[in-house]
Amino acid sequence: MIHRMLPSWRPLRRAGALAAAGLTVLAALTGCAAGAGSGDGGLTVGVTLNAASNPFFLAEGKAIEEAAGPGVRVTVQYANADVATQSNQIDAFIRQRVGSIVVDAVDSDGIGPAVLRAKQAGIPVVAIDVAAAGADATVASDNVQAGRDACAYLAEQLGGRAKIAIVDGSAVSAIADRMTGCRQALAQAPGIEVVATQRADLTRDKSMTVASNILTAHPDVAGFFGVNDPTAIGIALAAQQKGARVKVVGVDGARQLTDLFGEGLIIGTSGQDPAKLGRTGLDLATRLARKEQVPSAPVLIPTVLVTPQTLGAYPSWG
Repeated sequence: MIHRMLPSWRPLRRAGALAAAGLTVLAALTGCAAGAGSGDGGLTVGVTLNAASNPFFLAEGKAIEEAAGPGVRVTVQYANADVATQSNQIDAFIRQRVGSIVVDAVDSDGIGPAVLRAKQAGIPVVAIDVAAAGADATVASDNVQAGRDACAYLAEQLGGRAKIAIVDGSAVSAIADRMTGCRQALAQAPGIEVVATQRADLTRDKSMTVASNILTAHPDVAGFFGVNDPTAIGIALAAQQKGARVKVVGVDGARQLTDLFGEGLIIGTSGQDPAKLGRTGLDLATRLARKEQVPSAPVLIPTVLVTPQTLGAYPSWG
């Protein structure tokens, strides 16, 4: 049974609280001075994250708010997984003349024009979690490692010989990198046959529909790779409804997934550290706003394979 897979309402309440906090800080930004963003000489950083519906982005936002030290003010907003909304948020930060901007992009390329407008206004931009075209600095999980570890574990748990399917996700660099890593792992497991690869949108509900269609077309599938944890949960729900005994792996390491270990379908995930991503992104943004040097190459944060056997040593989040 996977009766505990229905989403908790706690992330939604947290999203509302974070949104309210963001509005409060945003009001304080009106009339900011150029480059500093604060009449008292402090520094303001505008932050736009993908969506409040995913605990990963909520964890990033909370870490950023908690990491803002003396003289640094942040406003955290969520873009509802809509690149137009995120672009508008960046434009608002430009009008407020914030010192720098942190973005977890809805679309790595689609956000490029808004990033360019910020840079033309003299405001540096830091991309976190996924690349953002034109960003001055980037910090991300090692998503190639994440996909490679998850798919290697899946192949191992299937005995190196089985049919599997992959539920892909949206057009951001992190997802593309996870797919690259997965393919690298499967290239070392010639007995694993990928019979279907279909794209969803990184949400549980859409992934559930996609996985159900795959299982209808390929009832002999024995395993799935979902490119994030909500995708993996949607796959498991679809398999449960069809009575299919499959093994599922994901990427994120959120508590909403690790709490389901032992239910029989979800067997592992590559764990990320969204709080570290947020803190590192804020540090880079603060340094750039103060005209300090930062690494030109992307800063990669390693992931860790999380299974029922290793869960005790893993600091779950979400």
